[in-house]
Amino acid sequence: MLKRTVTGLVMLGVFFLILYLTSFTHFVFDGFVMLVAVLAIYEMYAAMKKLGYKPSGVSFIVFSVLVYPLCYFYSFSGLFFAYLISFLVSFAFYIFDTKRAFKDFTVNMLLLVYPAALIGLIFVINKDYGLIPVLFAVSAALMSDTFAYYGGSFWGKKKIFPAISPKKTYVGSALGLLGGAVGGLVVYALFELAKYPAHIVFTFGSVTKFPYFLYIAIGVIISICSQAGDLAASKIKREVDIKDYGSLLGSHGGVMDRIDSVIFGVGVMAVIMFFFF
Repeated sequence: MLKRTVTGLVMLGVFFLILYLTSFTHFVFDGFVMLVAVLAIYEMYAAMKKLGYKPSGVSFIVFSVLVYPLCYFYSFSGLFFAYLISFLVSFAFYIFDTKRAFKDFTVNMLLLVYPAALIGLIFVINKDYGLIPVLFAVSAALMSDTFAYYGGSFWGKKKIFPAISPKKTYVGSALGLLGGAVGGLVVYALFELAKYPAHIVFTFGSVTKFPYFLYIAIGVIISICSQAGDLAASKIKREVDIKDYGSLLGSHGGVMDRIDSVIFGVGVMAVIMFFFF
């Protein structure tokens, strides 16, 4: 637990440095997200290959090349077209490669959504609204994960889904909801009140006199969805029979092990921003 905590604090420090650099240009954060996306896609691709599926690596390369410029110039429409073009590439491989079965094609489509398109939403949100909604989603999901992990480790006894994730407990899950709210309030305190330098376009304080209520409510919603995302990742890992998606982050596993809950939070935030703000 100590090693995991120290590693987490180091990653947090690096993340805040990246955020500071975005006050000069948001391309720094976008470049960081692009690196995360490529690593996460590769880890999921490798996991599916281990299960015996044959997803098209070319379709992921096409998506990785197209997603940022299309999102930058065309926002949500750009993300859709990046996915559509990658879909057509994958479909072509399925049609003309007799060794690929329909199950390989469907897995390919899954990976182009999870994690590829969900991570791509970060580019759209950052361009249209700046970093506060992105950081809100990230902070709420990670704080939910942190509260659930430590709460479950110290006080959790009764398991929720032992067949999927043996460490998930009712106490941990409940504290995770609190963590989501706290994660939202941390972003509010740092970036709206203390005005930590970053790429800021939109603030929740600009649309309501009581933004902390929004941060708490949305934080809880993100926590629920991020916990579902964590369970989904655990289910896949059990199917593949691996402990972690990778080892790049030491005791934290691979990139997907760190962002499996975050990308669900980002998806929820994208829906909220698109329909309500």
